[in-house]
Amino acid sequence: MASKFGMAGGIPERRVRPIWDAIDSRQFKNALKLSSSLLSKYPNSPYALALKALILERIGKCDEALSVCLNAKELLYTNDSIFIDDLTLSTLQIVFQRLDHLDMATSCYEYACGKFANNLELMMGLFNCYVREYSFVKQQQIAIKMYKIVGEERFLLWSVCSIQLQVLCGNGGEKLLLLAEGLLKKHIASHSLHEPEALIVYISLLEQQSKFSDALEVLSGKLGSLIMIEVDRLRIQGRLLARAGDYAAAADIYEKVLELCPDDWECFLHYLGCLLEDDSSWCNGDSIHRSNPLDCKLSHLTDEVFDARISTASALVQKLLASASNDVIRCPYLANLEIERRKFLFGKGDDEKLVEALMQYYCRFGYLACFASDVEVFLQALPRDKETLLLKKLMETHEPPATVPTKALGQSLTLLKIQESVGDFFTLSASELGGVAVRMAEMYCKNLPLSKDLDVQESMHGEDLLSMVANILVQLFWRTKDLGYLVESVMVLEFGLTIRRYVWQYKILLLHLYSHWSALSLAYKWYKSLDVKNILLETVSHHILPQMLISPLWVDVGELLGDYLKFMDEHFRESADLTFLAYRHRNYSKVIEFVQFKERLQRSSQYLMAKIEAPILQLKRNADNIEEEESVLESLKCGADFLEVSSEIGSKSLTFNEDLQFRPWWTPTYDKNYLLGPFEGVSYCPRESKQQHIKQTEANMPKAIERRSLLPRMIYLSVRCASLPLKDNIEANGSAFDPKISLELKILLERYAKFLGFSFQDAIEVLFAISSGRKSSEALSSHLIDWMNFAVFWNAWNLNSNKLGPDKDACRPSAWHIVNSLLEIYILEKLRSIGPLVTSPGCSLPLLVQLVTEPLAWHSLMIQSCVRSSIPPGKKKKKASPTEQTNSLLSQGIRDSIESVCAVLEEVAKWLREQIKMPVDGNVETILSSIRVKEQNEGPGKVLDILETSTSSMNDLELGDRISQALKSWSSADVARKIVTEHCSVLSQFLQICESKVKSLQGLKLQIQETTVNRLCGTHNIITVNGQFPGPTLEVRNGDTLVVEVHNSARYNATIHWHGIRQMRTPWADGPEYVTQCPIKPGGTYTYRFTIEDQEGTLWWHAHSKWLRATVYGALIILPKLGTTYPFEKPKLEVPILLGEWWNRDPINVLQQALFTGAAPNVSDAFTINGQPGDLYSCSSQGTVKISVDSKETILLRIINAALNQQLFFALANHRFTVVSADAAYTKPFTTSIMMIGPGQTTDVLVTADQTPGHYYMAASAYATAQNAPFDNTTTTAILEYKSAVSSSRPILPRLPRNNDTATATAFTTQFRSPSQVAVPTLIDESLFFTVGLGFVNCTPGPQCQGPNNTRFQATMNNVSFVLPRQSSILQAYYQNIPGVFTTDFPVVPPVKFDYTGNVPRGLWQPTFGTKLHKMKFGSTVQIVLQDTAIFSTEDHPIHLHGYHFYVVGEGFGNFNPSTDTAKFNLVDPPQRNTIDVNVGGWAVIRFKADNPGVWLMHCHIDSHLTWGLAMAFIVEDGYGESESVEPPPADLPPC
Repeated sequence: MASKFGMAGGIPERRVRPIWDAIDSRQFKNALKLSSSLLSKYPNSPYALALKALILERIGKCDEALSVCLNAKELLYTNDSIFIDDLTLSTLQIVFQRLDHLDMATSCYEYACGKFANNLELMMGLFNCYVREYSFVKQQQIAIKMYKIVGEERFLLWSVCSIQLQVLCGNGGEKLLLLAEGLLKKHIASHSLHEPEALIVYISLLEQQSKFSDALEVLSGKLGSLIMIEVDRLRIQGRLLARAGDYAAAADIYEKVLELCPDDWECFLHYLGCLLEDDSSWCNGDSIHRSNPLDCKLSHLTDEVFDARISTASALVQKLLASASNDVIRCPYLANLEIERRKFLFGKGDDEKLVEALMQYYCRFGYLACFASDVEVFLQALPRDKETLLLKKLMETHEPPATVPTKALGQSLTLLKIQESVGDFFTLSASELGGVAVRMAEMYCKNLPLSKDLDVQESMHGEDLLSMVANILVQLFWRTKDLGYLVESVMVLEFGLTIRRYVWQYKILLLHLYSHWSALSLAYKWYKSLDVKNILLETVSHHILPQMLISPLWVDVGELLGDYLKFMDEHFRESADLTFLAYRHRNYSKVIEFVQFKERLQRSSQYLMAKIEAPILQLKRNADNIEEEESVLESLKCGADFLEVSSEIGSKSLTFNEDLQFRPWWTPTYDKNYLLGPFEGVSYCPRESKQQHIKQTEANMPKAIERRSLLPRMIYLSVRCASLPLKDNIEANGSAFDPKISLELKILLERYAKFLGFSFQDAIEVLFAISSGRKSSEALSSHLIDWMNFAVFWNAWNLNSNKLGPDKDACRPSAWHIVNSLLEIYILEKLRSIGPLVTSPGCSLPLLVQLVTEPLAWHSLMIQSCVRSSIPPGKKKKKASPTEQTNSLLSQGIRDSIESVCAVLEEVAKWLREQIKMPVDGNVETILSSIRVKEQNEGPGKVLDILETSTSSMNDLELGDRISQALKSWSSADVARKIVTEHCSVLSQFLQICESKVKSLQGLKLQIQETTVNRLCGTHNIITVNGQFPGPTLEVRNGDTLVVEVHNSARYNATIHWHGIRQMRTPWADGPEYVTQCPIKPGGTYTYRFTIEDQEGTLWWHAHSKWLRATVYGALIILPKLGTTYPFEKPKLEVPILLGEWWNRDPINVLQQALFTGAAPNVSDAFTINGQPGDLYSCSSQGTVKISVDSKETILLRIINAALNQQLFFALANHRFTVVSADAAYTKPFTTSIMMIGPGQTTDVLVTADQTPGHYYMAASAYATAQNAPFDNTTTTAILEYKSAVSSSRPILPRLPRNNDTATATAFTTQFRSPSQVAVPTLIDESLFFTVGLGFVNCTPGPQCQGPNNTRFQATMNNVSFVLPRQSSILQAYYQNIPGVFTTDFPVVPPVKFDYTGNVPRGLWQPTFGTKLHKMKFGSTVQIVLQDTAIFSTEDHPIHLHGYHFYVVGEGFGNFNPSTDTAKFNLVDPPQRNTIDVNVGGWAVIRFKADNPGVWLMHCHIDSHLTWGLAMAFIVEDGYGESESVEPPPADLPPC
């Protein structure tokens, strides 16, 4: 059964070792290859399967890994001949555990142990599983089995520990402990004990049963010799005696320990506790910083007994002092202080003696950095006047040792710390306090040279001075409300971090200051710089987590919560690992410690809150899309689990692990900030109120967790209430169809109302009163967010309750109106209360963010839910029923709500934009001016001035190289600029949230429909989007996710293509019909979902079905991400210019005629600019597009060639263009007066109005290169008009090139370059050569054979004319493995080589037909040579590649010659395009990396050529993992 020699899981080890080596070196691809090879040889080996599963899990294929593991498990269970060993099972356990299926690993071990009874190796593996599951009973049972088999002491102790854990975790009692004791006694009788840890377990077991005498007997017997260190044995003995109540004997024992270890402070506390019979000392003794230093039990002693025992303690202390052999032993001196403190607690204190003892301690140890914290507990025993007396004495006797400057500095620091600790600084006037801060700064600068030789990781001498200065400056800000003091405190701390960037306390203070100042992104950066990697994360994260949870920095909040929860969950897993290791290494006290620590962490208030806030954050981030929100809710089990947390929280004993002692004085807890209120006077002392605030916060936390844990469920129920299809689910009497949902929501609302201190009905009355003005809005201020959430969910319940119609009191407003009104009141109220962020620290911005991202977000969800459910019924009714009347009222409420919420959000967005646009330099100057020293030498700025001037006067020799270099990088202006920038960052992210919500409410819906328009003296019915021609301009930002619902109300099939969008992993949204989707049939709907990734500039959208794009197109503008801008000065005006073609006939009929005859289609009747032909056409002047500008103004024209079949020249009379971007990729700017743009291409140009004020035509005409081919020889115009021009002046027409002026076209297109050097692929994996051009198909003369010389026109790539399938789209066929739709044999080079641009033999005219594709590996580097041909005529072909941007590395005329033309490639800064115009009779070479999986069409963007087959498609295979794979098809993908 056990692994054979040289075998691993039944496989020779030499075959397995290379796989483990590859895994260990993280060469997972190689490991997967090796494991697949191993499986081919051992297909039924569970171990081989387990290895493969392990590799799959490591590369992120978790579902596949689980499937493989389950196969291995099935083999173990069903195949009796299978070799089973611990190596196989432990490998499976690793994978199952990482996949959160530890129970499956346990079941495998249980099966193996059942099959191979008494196998110790397998039983230990099973014990390991039980340890990881914290199954203490099963641990005990399997450990006993192992003990019975081999009789080893360790297995008995494993069992005993498991019993102890059952009792400690509340799952057992006295009987279990007696069982454990009996087992140990029996073992001792027959085998004795052999390990110290075994004895400690035995003693702890007796202690748990309060059998202290028995434990003492064991310790004093022969087993006691196992503990060989005398002091350790004495400490145990003292503890047992004390717990047994024999305080006198215990005190004697502790006295012996102190004689051996005179600096053992904890032992002294135990000793004194025993003398005074105070069990709190030895039960809860901790360290010098005990959690409850004043909690001692002394009242039961008589005066005489107390005095006698204090005298005994004093005598011992004197004895210890006399025998102290060095100056570093502090315990005896602290003991004197503790004795005096106990006298105070007993009512016999002597102020003078305590002050004297403190003076003695100061004289001896006053220079130590820990002095102030040492004496803090003793200072609290003194009344305020005695604290003042002590300070006075300390200052009088303060004589720092001149010979040791570090000690002198230490004593001075100690005095200042004591002043700060007792609140002395709060008794000083503002001017006196400012003087103290100045002296501290001078002291810091004077002593800075002491640290010149220290390493940057070492603490500097006097480092605490700057944090104390910052605290004083914050206090001055609180008192005076002078912004300069807050600025100066920030500058002082930033100055200190410039000198040494590792000072923890500076970062904590800065974190809180920046949070208060709404520069939360800066606060978060300083938090991250703490770089906490261990369990301190639990105690430190409270400094930033509460502020971040109410911020708009959702990405950062997600990262913070994710990192925290990941760390905690990993810690729990590691805790299980450590527990088992402790078992194996026989360290049984650690077993108990690890489990108890884990239990404590799992009850952490912060951990529970984070587990709730993480899904709430998900809900906030997806609230703009109800489908995505429902998906999140589904993954959260509809909030049911959190409802259980809410129900259980009251019975749980939460732990509070946050180290609140290190929080700044002005914010003792996350929910208290003194700076938000008025100064509380010179009598205020933070020390006295801190504990009170901490206790109050801890008392409130369970309620807060309970309240927040209700949210996911309430959101789910509210969405359901609002989602019920009203037309079907409301009965005639108006009652709701689904009472369970409504009832559950009402129960939760009643619970929520209790949290607010009201009954359900009374809470509703409060909402009515405030919305109507009968109550002040201040009534909800203390729990505003909770009240608003309640209002939103109440409205949702109201929709599905018996009150769907108007309220019984007709005069009362509807629930919709109340929620809208309250949101408007509070959001606008908070908005108007906020000034410029730079001058408004502590403003209401966090509350404003909360209002928008919680109640308003939930309200918008209810609106979306109702809109989705309010589809008009299909049947018409003769008479309006109550249901219809109710629906009408509801629809009005929805419309009003959309209007109201959008108006509020627009107000917020407007304010945010104004704030963001405020001049950075002006805000920087505001900050810096606040800290300039005034002429009267009063106010803020003096401290920073001293720091800067004093350090600048020191030379490098004094300060050392490190400090000198650091000081040279200091700039207060840089800090001010950083603050302003981060303010803008926070506001920008909030603006992004607001804009997204407005978009979601207004809805982005494109309806393809027939519309009547007047053009060229006639009335025409054309296909449009939303009734607009051109269609609506979509304006988005880089990084936005678009969700566009397209409804086809036209009579033709249709799709929409998002031209130039990369569509990373979302080819389903690309749009070409029968390539990535089947068309949207008339009456059908399809929602396109995709994300803009690293693209900025101008793209466009258009129909990709037949010739619908003749009228179905529009601009797609991608703005830079918020907080970033263009690489050129932002223009005053941006105008999309869409160049198009117009047919008086229906373009679909024009196409059908051409397809029937086989001839070229009729040319267009006009070109258009933004849908209008312009002045040079009949009946068109009225609609001519006009763009008004001011003189000297620079505008941005976003030019798009949306023409169906024609390249176009474009010019603006007397003006030059500066080209800055093409195809949504910035270019190296260049100027030109003429542009040539191919169909599908976009070009962004800057134009400056630098001519004489007047009217200037912009015009476009054809660039036609095919010989003897007809073309539209007309010119379209628009007008650029100067606002100051005389209105009657005649527009000037630009001179456009001849229609076949290739030289001008080439001169323009060859100027494009990327702005800087780019990473062009140089090592090519796929080298392809494609010919492009027209061809012919021979036919029988007749009506359907009207091409040249009895032929029909066709077009090809590499002589293949592309045929679209009809039964399925290519992408669906590829994704779903549908056979017969396509082949992957597209030729990578021309089947026949010939003189491509010369005379082509007629035998080469005939193409082949097929749906032929070329398949490429993910990550391949690709080069394509695109070669024009002259079969019919050479011609300029605009070739567009879907899903990619490519580099144009070379262009030329004639036939491409690799031996000479390759050397001319631009591999430094080639332009990036998505559509390349292949020169007439020439070639172009493009390169790209195939990093976007899917099916991607490549075709000529002249639609007549595409119709004839000038296209092909690529398949790019999936890479590794989800991020390199195509997303699954959407549920609403149209069928064929």
